[in-house]
Amino acid sequence: MAMRLVGYQLKTVDPQSRLVALRRLRAHRGRLLLLDTCQRLELYGGPDLDALEAEPVAERWEDAAAFERIARIAAGLESRILGELEVLGQVRHAYKQYRNARPQGCSLDRFFQDALALARRARRESGIDRNLISLAALAARELMARVPSSANVAVVGAGSIAASVARYLNKRGRYPVRVASRCPQRAAELALTAGGFGVGLDELAPLLSGVSGIITATAAPHPVLYEHHLRDAARPIHIIDLGEPPDCDEHVLALADVHYTGLRTIEEKAQINTAERVASAEQAALIIKHGAREWVRRRPCTPLRRPHSPGKQHGGRS
Repeated sequence: MAMRLVGYQLKTVDPQSRLVALRRLRAHRGRLLLLDTCQRLELYGGPDLDALEAEPVAERWEDAAAFERIARIAAGLESRILGELEVLGQVRHAYKQYRNARPQGCSLDRFFQDALALARRARRESGIDRNLISLAALAARELMARVPSSANVAVVGAGSIAASVARYLNKRGRYPVRVASRCPQRAAELALTAGGFGVGLDELAPLLSGVSGIITATAAPHPVLYEHHLRDAARPIHIIDLGEPPDCDEHVLALADVHYTGLRTIEEKAQINTAERVASAEQAALIIKHGAREWVRRRPCTPLRRPHSPGKQHGGRS
């Protein structure tokens, strides 16, 4: 009997419900791939995911459709900027987290590896990301144009986009980059590659002391940067917010000498979705559709083994 793949897009009505769902689902990472980005909350695994019993499902895909969905996301076909570069890193990161957490005998490795390989092939053959400047590079360039190289800068976040921003600022702008993240260890590791230092979000205020430029790039469902965090920051200060929803609280925008740039403004600078890129996206979509059909014909035939549990692992909402 062929192994099966199922994908779900979860419906979260507000930031708090999204946060609650994430906490619940992260306990099951060894049995599912959890894709948590600013635009989506999706998970993929076997057809019997009991972790979904309490989760509101907006859309469901099976087998070829689920495989195609992962590949389309990784190829940038489901992004506002067609062919965007960061999303491929986000899918890779989700796969790495799944792989590190999975138990013996519960592996969907082949599915995810094949989907990523198909996405890379679609990008390469269609040229959908040719001459496309990443959001991270655009944001970093924008900050570099406003903040002198002698100034202090910080990045809030430690995901793939934040990492690209920090490294770009350090390599191209020669800034030592301070990093703050929900996970202090990830912040410290990223900061080491960008010539600065890293802390957890609970130490964000002292991190921003004397800082003249900030780029935020988190997947948080709620603001992470508030006006009290900027009390000792330099003035004027330039903030570029790549969060969706925004990482900055609305009161930050009203502060004196705070120059704020949101995600939409940066996206407009990318010259997105030109006629040539739309044509490339159509070609990439065909490559992925045909690749998904071929995958169904040759997918593994070993049934998915579930780890034995004496009782139900996940109940309803508490």
